[in-house]
Amino acid sequence: MSELIAIEQRQGSGDDSLWVREGESRLPGRDCNQRLDELHDGLARHPDVRFEAADAVPAAVEATLRELHESSYLEALRGVRAEDGDVVLAGFSPPGLEPDIPVNVELVEAAHEAARTAIAAAQRLLGGARLAYAVCRPPGHHAGPDWMAGYCYLNSAAAAAQTLRRGGLTPVGILDLDLHYPNGTSALAERMPDVSLHSLHVAPVTNLPPGERLPRVEGERAVAFAERPDHAGYLDEVAVSVEMLAEDAAALVVSLGFDTVAGDPHGGWDFPPQIFTEIGALLAGSGLPVCVVQEGGYALESLAECAHAFVVGLLDDELALYSAYGRERRQSEVAR
Repeated sequence: MSELIAIEQRQGSGDDSLWVREGESRLPGRDCNQRLDELHDGLARHPDVRFEAADAVPAAVEATLRELHESSYLEALRGVRAEDGDVVLAGFSPPGLEPDIPVNVELVEAAHEAARTAIAAAQRLLGGARLAYAVCRPPGHHAGPDWMAGYCYLNSAAAAAQTLRRGGLTPVGILDLDLHYPNGTSALAERMPDVSLHSLHVAPVTNLPPGERLPRVEGERAVAFAERPDHAGYLDEVAVSVEMLAEDAAALVVSLGFDTVAGDPHGGWDFPPQIFTEIGALLAGSGLPVCVVQEGGYALESLAECAHAFVVGLLDDELALYSAYGRERRQSEVAR
């Protein structure tokens, strides 16, 4: 039986997300520290999960973020003061899009802590661990080189990938399983020649300028679902991406969103939490070191069940073997 090291973020206070704009509507923020508590509760149900505090040193965090994000953007975030309250930094929205979130000094600190947690999880892989999970918030995969969007301020998954690259565990495959397209991760991965990005997401993609086509860059795999996917079809696409990434990668970074489950306030799909058991098994069956970074998932009542289902699949060697056999069977059927 394998072991999972769960790296937990140091929680702050007063750092709940305020609001997010979707289309013409401004919706109440759903990202909060209760998400971290629910994830902890779900992971803690498994006896082979070991919890550790995020311990990446500040110098390593800042150096990594400066390798990813533009200095003007990082300075603008650090320039937000408590007396400013909640502000919209209009000059730092994704290219061609309007600002969709505000920021305050507490959210800036939470975003840095999330990045620190992801970096610490990646450091565990560099130290020889096979499975690590960054239990962090706010999410990060919509944060680009010099922009914020969709609750995301700093790109934690890219920070994990950059940590692995700098530590010599490369090439790196990033698999984004959040409901939404990772526009920020895509823009950052474009600058990393030894990083491949695969994403499975809902269509239409609303966080790119009108007319921009996917995949954005060579080597990116972007699987968009215009209709709610059936469970088997979705899992087949996950299996294809895991197999493709495992052909070349030395490690996987998984941007894991639980916003594909039924009832998510930012979702629209109807997956049960149990689908994450098979996803976990597929990842374990890759045989690669895996660094999981938490992205979306805002149905608080189901987060613990999702996290538990995922870790069951990730840590059960028999399920991983079965999943690997199932992938081989599907491939042989396609070949025939």
